[in-house]
Amino acid sequence: MLAPVKELRSERGHYDTRRIADYLGVPLKQVAEATRVSRQLLYQHPDAPKAQARAAAIERIIADLQALYGSPEAVRAWMKTPAPVFGGRTAWEMIRTEPHGLEAVEAYVENLKEGNP
Repeated sequence: MLAPVKELRSERGHYDTRRIADYLGVPLKQVAEATRVSRQLLYQHPDAPKAQARAAAIERIIADLQALYGSPEAVRAWMKTPAPVFGGRTAWEMIRTEPHGLEAVEAYVENLKEGNP
C-alpha cells in the first residue's frame, strides 16, 4: 500500500477536494464532476463526506502515478494527455465524464504498476 499524498488531505485527515484541484491544476468544478458532488457543496465544504469515496480513489491514482513517474508535474501531464487507450480522451476527462471512467483509469494504472501497459 502506498503512502497517502498528504497534501491532498484536510487538517482533519479527510480528502480535500480543493487540494486535489490545486494538485491537478484544475478548477474545483471539475473535481465536483469527478466526485459526483455539487460544486456548491464543495465550495462550502471541500472535505464533504459525500465526496470521500471517489476522492479516495483519485488519491490512489495520484499516489500510484507519483510512484511511477516521480513528480506532481508528471502526474498532471499524464492525467491531462490524450491517450489511445481512452479513445483519445485524457484520464482526467474519463474520470470526470464517463460513468465507469474512474474504474477504467484505476484498472489501467494498476496495469501500469504491474508493467502491463
